[in-house]
This record gives sequence, C-alpha cells and structure tokens, in this order.
Amino acid sequence: MQPEKLFYFNGVPIHAESVKRLHPRRQVYRLVLRSNQDLCGLPTVVILKKTKEEWESEFQQEIEVYEKFKSLQGSVVLIFFGQATFDDSPAIVISEVIGTNLLNFARSMIPISEDELRSKLEKPMHAIHSLGAEYLDQRLDNFILCDTGEIMVVDLGQVDFPPDLDEWKKGVNYGGVGSLLYLFYQFRERKMLSASGQCTPHPAVALYLGIDTGVDPF
Repeated sequence: MQPEKLFYFNGVPIHAESVKRLHPRRQVYRLVLRSNQDLCGLPTVVILKKTKEEWESEFQQEIEVYEKFKSLQGSVVLIFFGQATFDDSPAIVISEVIGTNLLNFARSMIPISEDELRSKLEKPMHAIHSLGAEYLDQRLDNFILCDTGEIMVVDLGQVDFPPDLDEWKKGVNYGGVGSLLYLFYQFRERKMLSASGQCTPHPAVALYLGIDTGVDPF
C-alpha cells in the first residue's frame, strides 16, 4: 500500500506532490511538498520517520536527543522541525541531507585515505562527545558523507548521556571512529578479494556487499 500524500504538522494538513520510501526495512520517507500551501515554516522537501510498533520509547528518546543536540542541527545532525502524524502514526519531520552513506561509499570504491576519513569522522563524533553524549548506533549507513565533504550522523534513537562520560580518547565515540574505519576498509578489502575470485563470501554476506554469487542467501 502506498503511503498517503498527506501528513499533519502542528495540526495543519500538509500535502505532498510525491512520497518515496527510502529503505525497504525502515519507515523513512522523502516527501516533496506542494508549494501552493502554507508549509508552516517547512522546506519543500522533508524526511518523515514514522515510529515502529513497540519502539515508542526509542522514538521519544530520539526527539529528546534532537532537542539536546539543537546546536548541532544542520551541521552534525539533521534539522529537527517537529512532530507530525503520518499514515495515522506518530512521526518526526527532519531535513534532507544530500550525500551518500558510508556503506554505499565503501561499495563505490572511490579512493579516500584512512587519515582523511578519520578526520571527517572525528569531527561529528567529537562534537557529540562535547555535549556529554555517546552515539551508540555506530553503523556505516548511519553516517552520511555530504556533498560538502562533511560527515553527518543520522538515526539518533540510540544515544546515551552517561553521568560519568569518559574523556575523548578513552570514550565510546573515539573508539567508534576506529571501529567504523575498520568496517569501511574491511568491507572494501573483502569486495576486492571477491571480485578477483580469491574468495567467495557466504551468500548472505555477498548480498550485504552487493556481490552476485548466483546463490540464494535465504
């Protein structure tokens, strides 16, 4: 079933020209809004993220994190415009970011040095650390390499504010930079080996890597 081309923002109906689901397993949608209406301060393109069943607490936590990260919105994390109702479900309205996530960037095999990627990752993670937070959902597809060359962090459902935050180089955020670098270059190494025929990954792994082995992974 196609989602409705309508959502309610602060009680006001907002109509969309088009709605596109961005991921088959995530309730995240890109909406191009009609310009001939009161947009209530919204841009003409927004992202709506619906809550998932039994994930209400994480959904509420993400809203709270966006509020605490207000100083980082638009540079390190997406801009949070507010809450909405979409397809009869609570949703958050956030800004669109132009770029590619690090998983897809790894797939592209476009060259980038480890030092350059480390520097790009450390900037947002250090900014999050400076606000007393730990970003826990450290997956390649939660980090967007923007067209500006900067990296932004998406999906704030798993962020902690520990009372005894470790110093930067001993903490979760700094350690996460190393983990992400390892995943990124390990991904590329495995893809190159598979492409050269030196190894054949498990079909389920190949699916993740974007390699066709001719075997049904399921």
